[in-house]
Amino acid sequence: MAKSVTVTREGVTVEDLQAILARSRQRSHYSQDAVAGALGVSRAMVSYWETGSRTPNDRQLSGLARLYGVQLTDLIKGRDVEPSGVDLAAMLLRSVPTVDPEAVPGIRDFVRFLDRYAELSRVIKTPIRGLTQSPFVFRSEFTGKDDIRRKAEEVRAHLGLGTGPIADLDPVCERLGITVYRASLGGDLQRVPSGAFLHHPEVGFAIVVNLDMTPGRRRFTLAHELAHALFHSCETNCVVSHEHNPRERFADAFGGEFLMPGEGVRRFVEESGMTPRIVDAVDVVHIQRYFHVSWATALVRLRQMNAIDDPTFQNLKTSVRPVALAQSLGYLIDPTEHSLGVDTRPARRFPQAFLRMLRDAVITEVVSPSTAASFAGLALPEVLQILARPVPGAEPAPPEQEREFREYEVSGVL
Repeated sequence: MAKSVTVTREGVTVEDLQAILARSRQRSHYSQDAVAGALGVSRAMVSYWETGSRTPNDRQLSGLARLYGVQLTDLIKGRDVEPSGVDLAAMLLRSVPTVDPEAVPGIRDFVRFLDRYAELSRVIKTPIRGLTQSPFVFRSEFTGKDDIRRKAEEVRAHLGLGTGPIADLDPVCERLGITVYRASLGGDLQRVPSGAFLHHPEVGFAIVVNLDMTPGRRRFTLAHELAHALFHSCETNCVVSHEHNPRERFADAFGGEFLMPGEGVRRFVEESGMTPRIVDAVDVVHIQRYFHVSWATALVRLRQMNAIDDPTFQNLKTSVRPVALAQSLGYLIDPTEHSLGVDTRPARRFPQAFLRMLRDAVITEVVSPSTAASFAGLALPEVLQILARPVPGAEPAPPEQEREFREYEVSGVL
């Protein structure tokens, strides 16, 4: 007796559809839980679609196509429909068992920004050069200490960074094609995430960093999330950094190796005349400032390298005022180092690639300043400020600036 075949539309069988849906999800590295969170259905419903027990409706098919980064007609030969509201923020939040409600607005702000970024790209017909596949190999069997060190070295070599300090991680991420956004997720890291990684269907790899942390911790978090993007994107399309698990421990170890490579630290210690075993807080400050990391990051990394013994680590962790000590040694201190609150400068929230795209769109009059403000999710005066547009009532350039130009003219430089 011939097997009966159910046809959905245009000759596509239920059997074909369930295979297409399962294969597309697996190729895109989504779990059934993640798909359920993004589309606002139960995990059981996603399973039903992939076993043929149920068939997704047109809007759900459209949402699946967007989530998997394919054309609807490539996913299933059906009629085109308006895209459904794929809730990527819900997918992120669902990926961890417990996230404090305080973090929810920031996660949603992050996803809204990525959606606006993609919309701006479509409006002005300028593609986003986003990374969609890591250039680095990752296998879960190779996650030991030496493997993580090797992977940090591979990323640095890929970017031509050597073993020295990295002044700013944002340009590093931009070169890789990774979008970095900053949002307020809450200050208590026992309850809220330090950051998250998301493979956005249109923007590509994207990272959010919690603004409610010290500048040093934000820098470490960015290096941590970079590990998720480069080495865990082959397994999943989203990671919220909150729980303690092997993936998080890998990212922590990578962050330390990437920011302070052992070879670079040892070379600096030797060339600076320090002893191999660090005991003086002044030496730690010099190492910290050279590698542009926080006091805590420097101490933890030196302890991991066995350059500081445990009694010294415990003593320096609690008995030193590192900012005051650095200032007394002649280092310039960023005002944000004294604050644990949110960095309120609007431009610091956004990736430079987005700001350049937004500014070009305003200058070429493709969009108005008020529309640009809508894309950025800011008030008009704020967007004028970050786009370097004249703001009514703004103060003129300081006289010191004009004086410096005159000095160049007198010296013959100009």
